[in-house]
Amino acid sequence: MHVISRTARLGAATALAVGGLTGVSAAPASAAPASAQSCFGDAVNYTSFAVAWPSSGWARTTTSCADINVRPDREVIVRTCFKVTGTCNAGRIASPNVWTVAASNVRDGAEYRLYFSEDNRGQVAH
Repeated sequence: MHVISRTARLGAATALAVGGLTGVSAAPASAAPASAQSCFGDAVNYTSFAVAWPSSGWARTTTSCADINVRPDREVIVRTCFKVTGTCNAGRIASPNVWTVAASNVRDGAEYRLYFSEDNRGQVAH
């Protein structure tokens, strides 16, 4: 009986702890078609201090990519916020040195800012 009680309490505590991570999802980039290779070929370097990029103003998507992709130098959680709508997507886990989709199906010319869980450097293809 005590084992079941302890297991139930442990399960409830785990559910509460993990509940705070809801909305965080991994989305690593996989082998990409030629159009995606062109997108990554136009990537620009970034440095995120104060956990935002760009640190002032807004970045703008290009016609090269349908998505906003990041490749950080360390594991971070990244959120994308859009100027026009004032909304942000759920956080996504971005692994080090791997392309990760930060936001998908984004219109050309959309202004956005990336928010990271910690300072990092890397590349963004947008």
